[in-house]
Parts: sequence; C-alpha cells; structure tokens
Amino acid sequence: MEEQIEVLLQKSGNAIICKELLINTQNLLIEEKVKMNDTQWLSLTSHLSAMVYRSIHKEQIAPIDVNLFNEVSLESINLAEKICMMLPNLHVDEKYLLSIHFEAAKMNHSL
Repeated sequence: MEEQIEVLLQKSGNAIICKELLINTQNLLIEEKVKMNDTQWLSLTSHLSAMVYRSIHKEQIAPIDVNLFNEVSLESINLAEKICMMLPNLHVDEKYLLSIHFEAAKMNHSL
C-alpha cells in the first residue's frame, strides 16, 4: 500500500504539500475517532491527491446539488470542511465529496 500512496503523492503535483495534508488529515481523524480500513484510506488518499492537484492548478469541480448529501452527518461535512480549508483555490462544494469518505468509515465501524 505504501507504493500506491507514493504514486498518489507524486500525482498530486506537489508531494510535499500532499504528504502534509495526509498527515494533518490523519491527525484530525484520530481526534475525531474516525477509523478507516486500508481500502478506505487509499481511496481518501486518492481524493486528497486530486484536491492538491486542483488546488495547485486552480481547477474547480462542477457545482454539486447539496441536497444529495442530506443523509451525510454534519460531523462528516464539518471534518471535510476543515480539511478543505487547508488548501487554497478549492470549490466550496469539495467538502461534500470529501465527506463521503468519513461517513463511509463511520458507517463501517458502527455495524
């Protein structure tokens, strides 16, 4: 898995910024007691790498219908927002896409 993460760090366009974002995200997940399995962590890492790329290149995601995220907990959305605020130039709706990773992790561990 370390090899896959290294590839994603490089794809981000700035491996140093991406690694810092990963570390900060990991620390927030620990604080919030959100546990991810390896597959979820790899998926999250891929998303974070893409966010770094979009931030660097000032690429915006298409606006999202936030009503699609009504069932996502406010905690997951707030956690995602904290992470999105670590990078400049991201579309405000990025937090909704990111929140899905945390919601899925919470659901898996509450079963």
